[in-house]
Amino acid sequence: MWHKHLDNNYFISKLYDEVPEIIDTEIINIQINHEGEEFTISFMMPRYADNPPKKWILANNNSIIVELDLSEIEELTLTYNSKELLSGDIKIELNDNGLLDVSISGTVNLTFKAYAGYIQSVKGLIVETFEK
Repeated sequence: MWHKHLDNNYFISKLYDEVPEIIDTEIINIQINHEGEEFTISFMMPRYADNPPKKWILANNNSIIVELDLSEIEELTLTYNSKELLSGDIKIELNDNGLLDVSISGTVNLTFKAYAGYIQSVKGLIVETFEK
């Protein structure tokens, strides 16, 4: 699973009985920092937590935003030719050289390698849904 390759994964592991793969999810933010040495991505989890904290229950949260920081980026490619919202499948795997292979495929296509990854934040929030 993607989260096991990242530092600070304890909280997200406790939120879910089994942490879901990141499939067809809304990507909130992609940011390249420090002359390309750091990369930040924020995205919506595909589904809400199985075991949300009490304060999330009291707040009536129904969605989760995760922010990841990845460092020492190599071989970055990025393609975005759409006016659609950023969305896609996010994959994070450990390769034979001990680097993280990160890819996004969807309305944005992105690949790179990183030496380290960290779950910077996991936040509950309310996303309004419009029912007909």
